[in-house]
Amino acid sequence: MALTEKDLNSLEGIDFDNIVKYQKLLEDLQGNILKGHGRNHSVHLFIKFKPEKVAEAKKWIQEFADKSVTSALLQAKEALQYREKSIKGSVFANFFLSVKGYEYLEVPRFKIPGSQPFRYGMKNESVKNYLGDPPVDEWDHGLQQEIHALILLADDDVVDLHLKVDEISQKLQTVADIVQRENGFILKNIVGQAIEHFGFADGISQPLFVKREIEKARINSGSFDKWDPRAPLNLVLAKDPNGKTEDSYGSYLVYRKLEQNVKGFRDDQRKLAQTLGIKDELAGALVVGRFTDGTPVVDSDSPKGTTQTNNFNYDEDPQEFGLTPKPTKCPFHAHIRKTNPRGDTGRVESSPDFQQSLDIEKKHRIARRAISYGENDITKEPETGSGLLFLCFQADPENQFNFIQGGWANQKNFVAVNVGLDPVIGQPAPGGTQKWPQTWGAPDTQEVEFSFELWVKMKGGEYFFTPSLSYLKNISA
Repeated sequence: MALTEKDLNSLEGIDFDNIVKYQKLLEDLQGNILKGHGRNHSVHLFIKFKPEKVAEAKKWIQEFADKSVTSALLQAKEALQYREKSIKGSVFANFFLSVKGYEYLEVPRFKIPGSQPFRYGMKNESVKNYLGDPPVDEWDHGLQQEIHALILLADDDVVDLHLKVDEISQKLQTVADIVQRENGFILKNIVGQAIEHFGFADGISQPLFVKREIEKARINSGSFDKWDPRAPLNLVLAKDPNGKTEDSYGSYLVYRKLEQNVKGFRDDQRKLAQTLGIKDELAGALVVGRFTDGTPVVDSDSPKGTTQTNNFNYDEDPQEFGLTPKPTKCPFHAHIRKTNPRGDTGRVESSPDFQQSLDIEKKHRIARRAISYGENDITKEPETGSGLLFLCFQADPENQFNFIQGGWANQKNFVAVNVGLDPVIGQPAPGGTQKWPQTWGAPDTQEVEFSFELWVKMKGGEYFFTPSLSYLKNISA
């Protein structure tokens, strides 16, 4: 029996330890979508199939799907096996197609996933302008090329991973060229938290689709009274038009290589601290919205060093929406407030219904699966060559990633007039700088103008679809 709208809208979460109801879905769905693959190392291969090799390419894809691609069901079984018996799982693998990949494989137009940004591609001028991306000729050379597919491989054992990559690369030679390769890893701080290069705990606030993760979040937070992280399956799943079963789903993947200027960030953090007369760690928290250990600045003016919490909102952060917005704890421009306002749109005087506004905001969420690249020594401050390989899954890129980037992060008047761009991922007009003339929040709502060059530079990317396994395993039929 196919999944119903009620199933797709449920907030209960899929029980990966008892998957009878969702077995058909999980058998046909690739892993990593509902829950991150959890491996410490990853390799991403961007490929372009060779001209006049369509039949051979289809056979290669079919064999790769049969032997290597990890289903959501296998991911669940291996996770249980690891928890109960400490048995290591297999090398994890995903396979994604771009719109150019579908066209190369001669898929009829009506059978190509229909998201507009996906069909346009990230190099398209209208998409690029909306996202504020740099010119394509400034991207990494490989990512400037036409890309047909992306292969993601991941494992905890870096030797096993690279052996698998070598094996696959050798087999690929007859049908495709690897136009770019990215090696990623989970960057950790001295206490073992997963962080990004600026040093902040990463991946704390995620929409949750799996019962076990929901229960863990409830235990860590105590309750969901201020923020409920649960999400329905239809936030991340999209019907695969080429799937062979009633429950054939996939997901749109947004991939962006983001280079981070760590030295620039730390220098500006110190300057901001001096300007406001506060500690460096608080200055960083006012930029990001959390301290490096994950403590929300709206809850504390210093890091707590306790279990990371996601059960918070901005209800108790005094505000004056209008020409001079004045939050006294977390600035409106802070990265996590710009990209997840937690009800701020419903606090504006013109908003008719807070709950309705919050429900709409939640539909823009994305399932982030990012991993770091470049320098892995956290004591160093690289200016180039290191950053984040940003990946996120969603059911509708236009309403999710694109909306967050173009409609929130890049807008100086969201969520109130003149609050400035998102200081981390916001992209100003070409040649512009980040500039905030508004309130900086704690400790005494100082109003100062502070500007600097970008800390994060987009080096290229693409939209992909994650096809169902039943399609990939029958692609040459």
